[in-house]
Amino acid sequence: MSTPPDAASGAPDAALPMPAISVVVCTRDRAPRLAACLHHLERARGACSDESEIVVVDNGSRDDTRDVVSAHAESLPIRYVFERQPGLSMARNRGIAEARGALVAFTDDDCNVDRNWMQAIVDAFASRPTLAILGGMVAPAGGGDEAVSLRTHAEAKSVLSADAILATMSGCNMVFRRDVLERIGGFDPAFGKGRRIGSAEDLDLMYRALRRGLSILYLPHVVVRHAHGRDSEAAVADVNREYVRGRGAFYWKFITDREIARMAYWEIAGLLARRRRGTEAWRTLRTLAAGAACQSWFVLRGAAPR
Repeated sequence: MSTPPDAASGAPDAALPMPAISVVVCTRDRAPRLAACLHHLERARGACSDESEIVVVDNGSRDDTRDVVSAHAESLPIRYVFERQPGLSMARNRGIAEARGALVAFTDDDCNVDRNWMQAIVDAFASRPTLAILGGMVAPAGGGDEAVSLRTHAEAKSVLSADAILATMSGCNMVFRRDVLERIGGFDPAFGKGRRIGSAEDLDLMYRALRRGLSILYLPHVVVRHAHGRDSEAAVADVNREYVRGRGAFYWKFITDREIARMAYWEIAGLLARRRRGTEAWRTLRTLAAGAACQSWFVLRGAAPR
């Protein structure tokens, strides 16, 4: 097996030009999907006039993930790093630490970026000096996947509330200025895949930026296609439970904020109003409570970034 540059340590090569944008892809045991993701990133890099780099963070894979990265080492400025601590937030924080670009973009290993994705990102930040965080469209990749985890708004939107983050932004298509990540402290390790809460790490981070008055924008022409592979009602139900648990944890973390308290109140009130129509409302209430309990347990063990 050939080895990607600096694969063992993840240390950047000082001789390489400083990239304008670093793309962080976190992965675990999804080598075939990662191969497709990297193929599309290679096309996007070829269409971008600025320097870029790809940082693949392996969060404990036991398949041939490293071989997939190695296969792209000659055609991409790509680095492989291994993060032993489980959890998407831990992996993303490692990616931030390894990235060298002034812009740090995140996409998932089951996403295929559009050819103009990188150039659209660079142009958006270059033309908006105060822009802190950028999000974009998450379209279906085709096939038999259910319509879940998508963001298909056709118009540009300034994101001004936690509700708007939930409705508009997605962790598989988000970009930060590096100094923003330094100011707000990275991803909260209690949240995200691989942890008991299971989601909402992106919501938590972007809301912390919003609390500081930072600018968040959604642009529909910054496009990724999500090949998530959820093709059954059971798979969709599983991911929706993760989203609900994440909201419960998020509500509890920021319950002293009037906006978040109001969001939690109206969701819970709506569920209580529907509780006699069936068991689904009760399940959702229990899942929200489970998320809040997970967040409380984590806070007791140590301070979480706010």
